[in-house]
Amino acid sequence: MTVSAYAAALAEKIAAELPDDATATADPRAATPPCVLIQHIAATRAMCGLTVEWEVVALAPGPFNLDAWEALDALAPAVLAATDAEGYRVVAYRLALDNPPLPAYLFTFTGGVDL
Repeated sequence: MTVSAYAAALAEKIAAELPDDATATADPRAATPPCVLIQHIAATRAMCGLTVEWEVVALAPGPFNLDAWEALDALAPAVLAATDAEGYRVVAYRLALDNPPLPAYLFTFTGGVDL
């Protein structure tokens, strides 16, 4: 399995647990909050594949207010259930350099991908 195929499969797994108005994707071009974006940030060769560092970003539409936090709180359980992440950090996340930052929860974990 390739890293991109694993990311897409993880997006499908997370999407099944999300609220009806939210999506999950491994493609930043398809990220429309409220959503979850899956991406890898590093990979190291392991015995039979790769050890991959993953970032999963739960995104809420701006601005930073109670509505955003409620949207993020609704996304978090699906991410925690589908990944080995133990928690998250609150961040301001830009989908593109010319976009304003969005309220986000950043989950990280490390996992193997067989090649």
